[in-house]
Amino acid sequence: MTKLANCFTALDFGITTGRQEAKYPCAFVFNSNETRNGTFASPNYPGLYPRDTECHYFFNGQPNERVHLHFHFFDVEGVLPCEALTASDFVEFSNYMAKDRKYSRHCGQMKEFDVDSDRKFFRVTFKSNDRLDGTGFNASYVFLDEEENYTVKAPTNEAILIRCTTVLLFLTSCLLFGHTSP
Repeated sequence: MTKLANCFTALDFGITTGRQEAKYPCAFVFNSNETRNGTFASPNYPGLYPRDTECHYFFNGQPNERVHLHFHFFDVEGVLPCEALTASDFVEFSNYMAKDRKYSRHCGQMKEFDVDSDRKFFRVTFKSNDRLDGTGFNASYVFLDEEENYTVKAPTNEAILIRCTTVLLFLTSCLLFGHTSP
């Protein structure tokens, strides 16, 4: 089944966040002094992304900041290691304008994941080839002070133990005393 594409122009690629950078055909800038958090997506998301397209997303923080990205949805056609040999579309991350060997390319269908920059500047590049296509990605970003952590905390073992102990005590009292309510 083919998804209907959203209406977009070749000028903005259906990307509605960030400030479009005139030096590139498809580039968007996100400055922490303009907004500290928001969202960004691949061209035409949630429709199919266009073929033969390269888009850059530049994140510029203050000297003491870094950027945290959370990918909520990721469907970029390809097979690991997401190289030309596998004819894969991909998303690439870098702390520089050039390629950064620290980060591997991402492609395929992936569950939610996070990426953190090491510096105040971070680049995300989306590149599609002339073959198959996908829905792309939808992500959020937040600029953090270097000392801040941005993590989703799972329940601690202590909280789980307390819940289990409470349930066990309730069940034990029901069995011993025949009570049906706590």
